[in-house]
Amino acid sequence: MSVHEAHGPHGKHTMEMDMDEDSCSMNMLFTWSYKNTCVVFRWWHIRSFAGLVGSFIMIALLAYLYEYLKYQLYNFQCIQENQPLVAVSSSARRRIKIYEGLGYALQVGFSFMLMLVFMTYNGWLMLAVVVGAFFGHYSWNLPPSAITDHSTLACH
Repeated sequence: MSVHEAHGPHGKHTMEMDMDEDSCSMNMLFTWSYKNTCVVFRWWHIRSFAGLVGSFIMIALLAYLYEYLKYQLYNFQCIQENQPLVAVSSSARRRIKIYEGLGYALQVGFSFMLMLVFMTYNGWLMLAVVVGAFFGHYSWNLPPSAITDHSTLACH
C-alpha cells in the first residue's frame, strides 16, 4: 500500500482503507476480533469464523508439537549424557554436537514463530498457544527416566 493509498485527501488515515477485505489488520492492542487477521504470513489470513476455528486448532497443535520437540531434545541429551565418553569417537561426538545444535536452532525458531502468533494481540490466537502449550506440557514434559523409572526425575 502506498502512502497515497493509506491516507485520505488531507493526509489523514481513512477507516475505509482499513476495512478492505484483502488487507491484514495489525492490532497493537489486545482484541478478540478475528476478521482480517493474518497469522505471521500474508497467506494465513483469517476472514471467517471457520478460519478462526481452523487457525486456533493449527496454532494449538503447533504449540503442542513445540513441547514435543523440547521433550525429544531432552531425551536426546539424556541418552548422550549416559553414554561413556570413551565409547564415542571424535567424529561421532562432532555429529552429536551438530544434531544438538540443529535441534536447538529448530527449537528457538519454533519458539519465535509462536511468539509472533502471540504478537498478533488476538486473544483467540493467544489462547490457542496457551492451550497447545498446556496439553503439550501435560503430554510430553516428563523426563524419559520418569517414564521408565519412577524413582527419579533426573537423566541419570
